[in-house]
Amino acid sequence: MAADAPPDRLPPQSRDAERSVIGSMLRDNTVINDVIQILSSTNPAENFYFDAHQKIFQSIVEIYTEGHPVDLVILAERLRQQKHLEDIGGVAYLADLWDTAATAAYAEYYARIVRDKAITRGLIHASTEILRDAYDQTQPAEELLGNAERKILDIAEKGVTGNTTTLLDALNAAYTRIDQRMGRKDPNAISGIATGFVDLDQLTAGFQNSELIIIAARPSVGKTAFALNIARHAVVEERLPVFFVSLEQTRIELAERLLCAQARVDSHKLRKGHLSGEDIGKLHAGGDVLRNARLFLDDSPSQGMLRIAASARRLKIREGIRLVVIDYLQLIEPENRRDPRQEQVAQVSRRLKFLARELEVPVIALAQVNRSSEDRQDHRPRLADLRESGSIEQDADTCLMLHRPGRFEDLSKDNKLDVIVAKQRNGPTGDLTLFYRKEYMLFENYDPTFDNDFG
Repeated sequence: MAADAPPDRLPPQSRDAERSVIGSMLRDNTVINDVIQILSSTNPAENFYFDAHQKIFQSIVEIYTEGHPVDLVILAERLRQQKHLEDIGGVAYLADLWDTAATAAYAEYYARIVRDKAITRGLIHASTEILRDAYDQTQPAEELLGNAERKILDIAEKGVTGNTTTLLDALNAAYTRIDQRMGRKDPNAISGIATGFVDLDQLTAGFQNSELIIIAARPSVGKTAFALNIARHAVVEERLPVFFVSLEQTRIELAERLLCAQARVDSHKLRKGHLSGEDIGKLHAGGDVLRNARLFLDDSPSQGMLRIAASARRLKIREGIRLVVIDYLQLIEPENRRDPRQEQVAQVSRRLKFLARELEVPVIALAQVNRSSEDRQDHRPRLADLRESGSIEQDADTCLMLHRPGRFEDLSKDNKLDVIVAKQRNGPTGDLTLFYRKEYMLFENYDPTFDNDFG
């Protein structure tokens, strides 16, 4: 690490904090677990800058893990067996560490200082490597960006510590949420974010905070249109700020889709430019509504999870976004292109779940399903059809599979969309049907009495 710093500067470190942590652990073995949790990483000893402190800390953890008490005599003997005792300064230095910490009461505070310094050193080291690789110019720019993202993300993960609470704390939080739900005046009100589709909202109670919702289907079934309908309802009817990441379509294409759905103007006519005066009036009226909507669009192609997560965090802080929609999962750039495709998708899926929990908002991710459903007699997609990774099914809290019967069976049913709630971690599964006005790219609640009007 010292090689990464200018000759006249030492990397960030705190010798006093490191000495105080070790001294506290020697004085009171009960704080060892607390310190390990704060310094959580594959090798907690690496959080210490000084080699002697790394060796001492590692020996303390080994002795404690074996179920033995840790004191000066036992620790000195272990270091002597490992031939490290003289390297660390002998028994006299261990006694000095004991004297450094008058009490173990501040062990966690000292441990956080040690961890913060280690994270800062890691950032300096990663930045130096990124700078060196950039100057070498031996790698393509995209590969440089991918490596840089991975290095920074690895450091960010090292800063994540355990968050253990008591059952009493969890129960109190649960009762508070139950009281909030029961306090609603409308008996049909839902606890999550409404989609605008009555049957879906009743089945799921809305999309819940911290949950990952997967919307999966074959190409051209209407995944994007369905997601945009949900986003439009959230920003127009519920007046909630929403972040929509499109890796497939441009922001202009998304705006045109939203305009057609809001104004109920034929999208084919709009693309061809064959619009009547009435259509123009509708578009202006629809635009007036959408202008006030707090929908934030990002149509940058080839994004990785690091950038998507960073944008979402900024919007959460600045705009208070309540929903994130990503179109679509398999187009998110992997952290390491050399990994097998299944592992790449698994990592993305895991990051999406972490993002939902970190921001405490629902994250909707669209996903492709493979061709297996088209080979079956009923053509209905199943969870096993999710492309390239079973981890998508595992990480998702709710999984919606979309199916248009009219594409395979009866063309008269092409105005219907079956939404299959194939998985719901905290609720029932089931099917529901929506009307699909293809010309408007608009979905509506299903009412069988109007079948003739949509035929």
